Amino acid sequence: MTKKLYYDPEMKTCSAAVLDVRESKGGYEILLDQTVIYPEGGGQLSDTGMIGSAKVSHAREEDDRIWHLADKPLAVGETAEVSFDPLPRLDHTQQHTGEHILSGLAKTLFDAVNVGFHMAEDYATIDIDKPLDDAQLAHLEAEANRAVQANVPTVTRIVNDKELDSIEIRKRAKGLAGDNIRIVWCGGVDSCTCCGTHCVMSGEVGYIKITAHMNYKGGTRLWFACGMRAVKHAQETAALADKLARRFSTKQENVLEAVLKQGDDLAAAKKELRVRTDMLLSYRAADLLANADAVGGTKLVVSLEDGFAMQELKLLAEKVCTAEKAVAVLLSKAGESVYYQLWRSQGVALSMRDVSSALNAILGGKGGGRDDAAQGSAKAQEGLSETLAQFEAYMKQRMKG
Repeated sequence: MTKKLYYDPEMKTCSAAVLDVRESKGGYEILLDQTVIYPEGGGQLSDTGMIGSAKVSHAREEDDRIWHLADKPLAVGETAEVSFDPLPRLDHTQQHTGEHILSGLAKTLFDAVNVGFHMAEDYATIDIDKPLDDAQLAHLEAEANRAVQANVPTVTRIVNDKELDSIEIRKRAKGLAGDNIRIVWCGGVDSCTCCGTHCVMSGEVGYIKITAHMNYKGGTRLWFACGMRAVKHAQETAALADKLARRFSTKQENVLEAVLKQGDDLAAAKKELRVRTDMLLSYRAADLLANADAVGGTKLVVSLEDGFAMQELKLLAEKVCTAEKAVAVLLSKAGESVYYQLWRSQGVALSMRDVSSALNAILGGKGGGRDDAAQGSAKAQEGLSETLAQFEAYMKQRMKG
């Protein structure tokens, strides 16, 4: 059994005896008789630190024994100085205490229950069992920061399972039994069983910011940041707003209006572009048909266009084949690629799937489709116009039967 000294906020270091050492993936696991290094658990990340000259990257608890993953082994029986890295510990403790404050207030304000908590090195999330809207989340955030500013002491009490039954708390972990059940009261707004480390005073959390939220399984998942994580988020958000304000030559408070206006202008421009593109494609289809050869009463339109996207090429082929009885073999060279659309008018017996196979073989391309329409693409190559002229002759022979 490892004595847990990390719950004492005054304990920064300790002297510990090495009980066991075993090789593990990523290094060596070291078992101590006592430790100030917190092991991962309860949603909280593990501390990092040092055991003598060995650097600890992770700690975990196994049957009341705490194993420390280190970069080098120590001798069994050796006594070593143990310490945790203070900045990661403070960060993890701030996030964990902030989670308590948010969860307790969510229950008090909205009767919403925390059903999930996850902490990573760069974000933390809480899952709430009820949908909360923007106004409710803003209220939750404001009240959480009032609890922080109140600078209320964190209270911890160790009880047995019988005592626990008589104490009213927000949340009780499942399967708790025995004489060492830990209850924590945080910020004057929350109480629950918890095995993590917490700020001595709620003011040490610094600042709580709900950074994002989404609907999740009928409730709400919210992302939050505390302490320096929240400061960093505020700095990044302010810098982004400043860049946008400069880009739109406006004040920060007018950025949203400027962005919305640009969005409306862009939507109007796209609509106008679609109208003009449709007109252009109609003119182009008429020009192609006017200059096409007829084979057995069906016009054969074979053309290499420049810079048409696949969707534009498709619309052009459709216009050709709906305007007159025709077969359209349309290619477009765009950068290092060639796209093609193969269409036939209703009543034309030629299979475009078969035509696609033939064109793929000539160009080394890939594609396929139905009997009435097919498409494909290939790498651009030298002499494409000459290749296409040969393919046009091949198509005329096929259409003649």
